[in-house]
Amino acid sequence: MLNREALLFSPTREGVPSSDDFVADDLIGAQEALEAEAREIMPYKFDACTYDLGYIKQPLFACQTCLNDRAVCAACSIACHGDHSLVELFNRRDFRCDCGTEAMGAGSFCSISHRNDAPANTRNRYDKNFKGVFCFCGRPYDPHTEVEDMLQCLVCEDWLHESCVFGASDSEPPLRQDEFDTMVCQRCVRGNSEVRRILERYAGVEGTGVMLVGSDGTVSGRPASAETGQGEVTPATAVLHGQVNANGEPAAEKRRADAHDDVEARSSKKAKVDSSPQPVSNPTQALSDPTTSAAHDSPVCETNDLPPASALPSECQAPPLVPPGETPLAKFEATGGRSNVFLADNFTSTWCRCRQCLPSFVNFPYLLDEEDVYEPPEDPDAEKSTFELGMDHLLNRMPRGQAIDSIQAFTTFSDRLKDYLRPLATSGTTITKDHIESFFEAERERRQA
Repeated sequence: MLNREALLFSPTREGVPSSDDFVADDLIGAQEALEAEAREIMPYKFDACTYDLGYIKQPLFACQTCLNDRAVCAACSIACHGDHSLVELFNRRDFRCDCGTEAMGAGSFCSISHRNDAPANTRNRYDKNFKGVFCFCGRPYDPHTEVEDMLQCLVCEDWLHESCVFGASDSEPPLRQDEFDTMVCQRCVRGNSEVRRILERYAGVEGTGVMLVGSDGTVSGRPASAETGQGEVTPATAVLHGQVNANGEPAAEKRRADAHDDVEARSSKKAKVDSSPQPVSNPTQALSDPTTSAAHDSPVCETNDLPPASALPSECQAPPLVPPGETPLAKFEATGGRSNVFLADNFTSTWCRCRQCLPSFVNFPYLLDEEDVYEPPEDPDAEKSTFELGMDHLLNRMPRGQAIDSIQAFTTFSDRLKDYLRPLATSGTTITKDHIESFFEAERERRQA
């Protein structure tokens, strides 16, 4: 008997092998396993292209069959590009589906929305990931052979090999994946001055949850609960919790939590659906390396997303300022350490939101609030088998009289096949190709009679 698990997780997907031991139960089991896998991977409806939703964070697939390695939404990856060579990019922010736009070549057509040769999406950002190349190392990604875990940078959204982030090693990484929520890669920390300005004040400071990993595996900047224990307070933790201000003096009654409440009172800063494209300074930018795009250029956000200064606390509750060369991050880099920064759970509540600090986040709203991510609507038919879907299609699409005749014909044929197979099953006879051919030959003769 074939192993159903082996059929389900086979990386080759070349079909069911030929075997003397292969019986009908194997075929049924293989079909059930494939349908179960499809339901788990794609429990959604794919009948609505996201183009009209504008620039949103959504799952993307880069098409390497169409021109220019552009990307399409999940629905178009199935309905329009199902037989193309696709690279799964997972979630990308501020991106509009390229299907049916001139960016994918003349004649590009979206079969869902019937859109063709629409103007190119000038705000979309492309990098080497769209060519199937990822990480600092530039290694192409093959989902069938890749065995290493990969981490996504919060800023540039590149996917990085765990060994490239922490350093090649056969031992466990110094930070387990359940000890941090996300990360900012060293390319963005070093290449994007705005990102660095935010992170350098917190990175490696004990109690902040903005962590650095040394070349010897030492982790600096663990959250207070993990590093210092309940009730024990470090100077940096005291600042973050509003017990002292940035100068080490007793803080006023207004606490960091109050500042957070004030910020939450404003209109949401989460990713919003934007259906009106806006030009960018360099609309021809395409397929550039993140070191010259995402790592250096930040998306432009409207400054009126920020609350008025009068609504913000005046006291800064970030870690105390130190000379640039004396920060934990600068010291790590001076000794050749990696400047990847790891953010603990609930990192959005880490940052000071006073009137001096909050404007630094105007181009990085995803540091302050969890992002909205588009997911296709769930498919109510996802749990149905292929047979059930076929019968539904038959009943819903055909004229009622024709559908009834077809069902009756199918039922009659099914009864005759069962009558033919029942004696063979009772006697324990193995069903062979000759038996099936004999049955259909008898059916042909019956119809001709």
